[in-house]
Order: sequence, then structure tokens, then C-alpha cells
Amino acid sequence: MTQAAAHVLAAKLPAVQAMGGGGLGHWIVRLFVWHEMFRLFRYLWDIHTFGPFIVLLIIAVLIGLAIWRRQHGPFLRRRQAGSAGRGTGSGPHDW
Repeated sequence: MTQAAAHVLAAKLPAVQAMGGGGLGHWIVRLFVWHEMFRLFRYLWDIHTFGPFIVLLIIAVLIGLAIWRRQHGPFLRRRQAGSAGRGTGSGPHDW
């Protein structure tokens, strides 16, 4: 690739350029995870007897979990109790 072509490509993709190393790495990892999920779905879909039902069931469960999480918060939320003011907004503070 010539230097002029690289500049044209960089001008067309300012968001990728602005993401930096961490953002770009995160984006690549997400692409890899989605690619592997689609490979799994394709593999399951090829099971002739009940493959499409498994794939549709997995998709329905993922959608249901997303809705559940949006309504009820994170799944593994730690319960913070006590009167020391940690997480409750009331009580004396130790610092």
C-alpha cells in the first residue's frame, strides 16, 4: 500500500484512528467473539433433526437475559449491607 493510499484510508476512518490501542484491541476481541458465536450457531444449525430449534432457543434465552438484566440490573451484583455508610448513602463515614 502506498503512502497516499494509507492517508486516504486513514481519512475515511477517523473513528478507528481515534480509538487508540486499547479501543482497537477491544474492537478486535469483540469481532473475534462474534465470529466464534456465529460459527457455533452455524455448526448447531447443521444438525438435521433439531439444530434450528437449538439455535432459536439460544437466541431467545440471550434476548430474555438481556431484557432481564435491563430491568433488574447486573446478574452478579454484590449485596452491600451495613450501617457504615458503604453503598447506602447513610451513616457515618470512616475516612
